[in-house]
Amino acid sequence: MELFREILKLNEEYNLIENNDTIVVGFSGGPDSVFLVEMLKKLQDFFKFKIYLVHINHLLRGEDADADENFSYDYAKRNNLEIFAKRIPVKEIAKKTGKTLEEVGREERYNFFSEIYNKVGANKIATAHNKDDQIETFLFRLVRGTSLQGLEGIKLKYNNIIRPISEIYKKDILEYLNKNEIQYKIDKTNFENEFTRNSIRLDLIPFIEKRYNIKFKDKLFSLIEEIRENNKKNFLDLDEYVDEENRLTLEKIKTLSLFERKNLLVHFLNKKNIKINRNKIDEIKSLIKSDGTKKIDLDLNFRIVKDYHHLYIEKKEEETVSYLNEALQLKIPSETYFNKYKIKVEFVENKEKIKCKNQYLLYAMNNDIIEVRYRREGDRILLDENHSKKLKEVLINQKVPRDVRDRIPLFLYKNNIFWMYGIKKAYVPKENKNINELRQVLITVEEVMNEG
Repeated sequence: MELFREILKLNEEYNLIENNDTIVVGFSGGPDSVFLVEMLKKLQDFFKFKIYLVHINHLLRGEDADADENFSYDYAKRNNLEIFAKRIPVKEIAKKTGKTLEEVGREERYNFFSEIYNKVGANKIATAHNKDDQIETFLFRLVRGTSLQGLEGIKLKYNNIIRPISEIYKKDILEYLNKNEIQYKIDKTNFENEFTRNSIRLDLIPFIEKRYNIKFKDKLFSLIEEIRENNKKNFLDLDEYVDEENRLTLEKIKTLSLFERKNLLVHFLNKKNIKINRNKIDEIKSLIKSDGTKKIDLDLNFRIVKDYHHLYIEKKEEETVSYLNEALQLKIPSETYFNKYKIKVEFVENKEKIKCKNQYLLYAMNNDIIEVRYRREGDRILLDENHSKKLKEVLINQKVPRDVRDRIPLFLYKNNIFWMYGIKKAYVPKENKNINELRQVLITVEEVMNEG
């Protein structure tokens, strides 16, 4: 009962499990996941909540993996629990994607968790990480390079993921199961040092315990707790540094010390579940100091962009040439849409001045054509009768972010750009012919939706 009291105490301190929760539990059939479910069953005497088991067969260990799957079904049946199982060809996926078996296994595992999570209407996912996992993770990240946040180990609670047994040692878990004659399966790959983490478990930690300090793991976990306390004390509220569009404001970032800036960046990337290492953070710190608009790939799905005023994360998407080459022929008067913009062209009488940035007053004739398109190579804009300027120079001078420049609508009349929407209005030469037939034309642009 002593182990359960520890878990109950942790649960009260961190509110891991509460009344009316529905929890998806990662269940391999190994000692950690069996122990986790046994403790959850005991917690149901104190709280009212549901649990569903999820088992994944990675198809890596032949008959052993099948035996684990069968055991998981039997365990669920004996305990009147519902279980969802899936077979995933991890080796084939890793070969196709170029990722490691560990990376694919982790991604596929959490994808299936999410699928079942939505299916049963869950609000939490419980994993069976233990105290040894915490220490191995600390050493793994230390060797690979990480931040102070990374050295916190595996968090007890992160978003909707909870780890109720993450402060219980493996030896105590095994002792409890064996003493109470509770069956479990052993994953033989845990005894192979093919993977880095297994090597830390089987080689590094035993070597340090034998050679330097038998209580090495206790000492290391005390350090992890101190790091957590330090991080909590130096925590920066991300909301104070981002705008409504979830972009970090450079002006605010630059007021921070290098240590604070690093902590903020780690927190910012964590929000998108982007893997972090020291090199990545150093690259972003250099990016902040650079001029103009620049970007860095963070992983296969995201990149970080720095423009003149902000730092933000964007999803990688291939742009099609047809999209950027779109052009619209707009008859005067008329009303239509151009991608995310609604454009209205109408005749008005005696309009003296336009105060709104989304409006332009042009002198033109009935049934004339206005062209709307995006910029092209060699585009120029008239500044006065004798001078023009490249659009690229105007955009740089106006400090328009590079990734925005190709999405700014340009308005042309008689092949001359007269308006870079939201950026600059051009000089328009006066018409001498048919001057009596020219009328005031009001162009109004309204953004009606956000792109992708």
